[in-house]
Amino acid sequence: MASRTEKMQDVLRGLRSASPDIIGAAVVSIDGFVIASVLPSEIDEELVSGMAAAMLGVGERISAELMASSMEQTYVRSEKGYVILNAVGTDSVLVVLTTKEAKLGLVFIEVKRRCAELNKIV
Repeated sequence: MASRTEKMQDVLRGLRSASPDIIGAAVVSIDGFVIASVLPSEIDEELVSGMAAAMLGVGERISAELMASSMEQTYVRSEKGYVILNAVGTDSVLVVLTTKEAKLGLVFIEVKRRCAELNKIV
C-alpha cells in the first residue's frame, strides 16, 4: 500500500502532467516544510517551502484583516510566470509554479481538482 507522501506525489505528478505550462508543484506545511513535491532539480525545495510559508502568512493576514475571511488562494505574477498558493485543509498549502504563458483559468481548474484529491489524503 502506498504511503501518504507517495499518494501526494502521484497527485502532484498528475497536476504537472495536466499542462505543459505547469513547471512544478509541492505540498508545503504551514510551518514551511515540504511534504511532497515534483519540482525541477534546479529549483531549491527549501527555498520554495520557506517562501510559500511567508506568502501564506501574508495572504492569510490580508484575507482576515481586509475580507474577514480565510485565505483560499493567492498568487504572484512575475515576468517569467506565476506562483500559485492554494489551501489544502487547514495545515498545508499547494504551491504551483507555471510559465508566463499559462492559461490561469485552466490551471485553477486543475488546482481545484487536485486540492480535492489532496484533502482526502491529508
